[in-house]
Amino acid sequence: MIVLAGIITASPADIDKLADDIRTMVTASNAEEGCHAYSFAQDLNDAGTIRVFECWESDEALAEHFQTPHMATFQAAMTGVTVTGMDIKKYEISGVAPFTGAGN
Repeated sequence: MIVLAGIITASPADIDKLADDIRTMVTASNAEEGCHAYSFAQDLNDAGTIRVFECWESDEALAEHFQTPHMATFQAAMTGVTVTGMDIKKYEISGVAPFTGAGN
């Protein structure tokens, strides 16, 4: 399993301008085969920060995601935005188990 997690920073106005594009991208991505989770969330403490979380079945599923029409549309929308920072990490997960709470 592959997890991408991190942040993208831009002006709050630019993020607001992308809101509909983000909604479309998230909905379409979550419908892709091999996608377990896909979300962008505006940080409530910093309106200029988007938190990114993606979970993919495999590197192949992630590679296919980057070839989709909705990714191309989203990338085109991003050309109108000045991204001031990006820090997204890729994690390769060897196992997943339910979280039962701290100390359990």
